[in-house]
Amino acid sequence: MLPSPIITALSVARLDVGHRLGVDRQIPIGAAILTAELRGTRIHFTLDSCVLQPSDPAEWLLTWLDEQLLRDGATIAGYGLDDDAALLERLPGARWSPCIRALAGCGQQYALNLTASHDDKRLTFAQACTNMNILHAPVDRGRRFASWLRSDISEIEGQVQVDAIATFRLVIRRFAALKPVGHSIAAVLSDHLSAWLGESDHAAAQAHVADLLSAAD
Repeated sequence: MLPSPIITALSVARLDVGHRLGVDRQIPIGAAILTAELRGTRIHFTLDSCVLQPSDPAEWLLTWLDEQLLRDGATIAGYGLDDDAALLERLPGARWSPCIRALAGCGQQYALNLTASHDDKRLTFAQACTNMNILHAPVDRGRRFASWLRSDISEIEGQVQVDAIATFRLVIRRFAALKPVGHSIAAVLSDHLSAWLGESDHAAAQAHVADLLSAAD
């Protein structure tokens, strides 16, 4: 039914610490993962996230990612996994982190690096989602920076969860483009994801339910 028994869709939360100075300097402060696991004839979904507060050791994020991603036979999917790996490499202890090697496709997991382009120009995650009519979380860089400094991470956590679900929806679109086998896989994933979204009490899931309903109108 699935290309591998476990698919993990990753989204990394970024903090732009240089925007006030006109410098492109981003650091990773969290991540969310939507995992789809085949159990018998059903697909079980779980949504997990980890967002650091300013006082938290940066290594905690790498440890959490190691625990979430390093499962034998899993497929790790993300939009621009190479960019995620490069960003995470800036964290202390990253040199010995197995999750970064996995994101680069050098682990026991299969890495599905999603990208999209238009007129030979690579699209950002937000642009790719917009083109596919998939909900994503718009980020106000200044507001996120101020919230994080106050250790107010609830909004950031909600945003990165929305983007993890959006990443999984991009995975489905990728499979749908691989006819004929991929099309049937996409249909199964879409049906099971829609069912889980409707049953989930995560605010991010409910936001995607509303997005799917509006697209159906």
